[in-house]
Amino acid sequence: MKRLPYVAWFWLKNTGLVIPLLIAALLWKRDNYLVPRRLLFFYLPFTLCFIIPNLVRLAPWVWDNVKVIFYWWLASAPLVALLLARLWEGKAWNRILAVALLVVLTLAGSLDVFALITRQGEYGEFDRDGVTFAEMIRQQTPPGATILHAPIHNTPVFLTGRRSLMGYPGHIWTHGIDYGQRDADIKKIYSGGPEAATLLSKYGVDYVVIDPQEHSVMQVNTDFFSRYPEVLKIGEYHLYKINP
Repeated sequence: MKRLPYVAWFWLKNTGLVIPLLIAALLWKRDNYLVPRRLLFFYLPFTLCFIIPNLVRLAPWVWDNVKVIFYWWLASAPLVALLLARLWEGKAWNRILAVALLVVLTLAGSLDVFALITRQGEYGEFDRDGVTFAEMIRQQTPPGATILHAPIHNTPVFLTGRRSLMGYPGHIWTHGIDYGQRDADIKKIYSGGPEAATLLSKYGVDYVVIDPQEHSVMQVNTDFFSRYPEVLKIGEYHLYKINP
């Protein structure tokens, strides 16, 4: 019970007035309840999407519980909006209160949107050459090809629809998958060591990507890959064909 005030304060800080207003919407009654019984019964199962993630870790990374809580949020937002709409239908002071609550509820999100619109701090996922490189891979490789690339979150290979030997370790870990051996083998391949050719064959790699991203996260032996035909080059992006 000692943790209850902490939990309440945590959610008040993270959701603002949403939960208090949600409770007010569910309890609001003049002639009839603001939330009719049929709508209430529809909403109640969504509360489990809030309660269970607060009690049980549903993924290796506890923060991923928010992916379930999000469904509770989607179901709750219309009820809060219904409360604000009912306030707007009242007297002048009720309308002022409704507007004030709307501003409080949306101000944080509005600041984020404003920063995006005014381009305050941009983060690029793919550059122009990377997008062109991905399109050329789509045109010149078979749909079932397996492509080796650096295990990062924004490789152009993800735009191609082709199979990847391994994606971003952070994403893989959140699904509880042990990626350690494959990650080590990828580093061995790119280093061009004695096991590189054997590992390429073991994993059935059809193509290998070498671009600035590979060089930035691991040692790349370009002399080793020069033995394979280079089938595509866009700027600093190179694609080597491994299997004949």
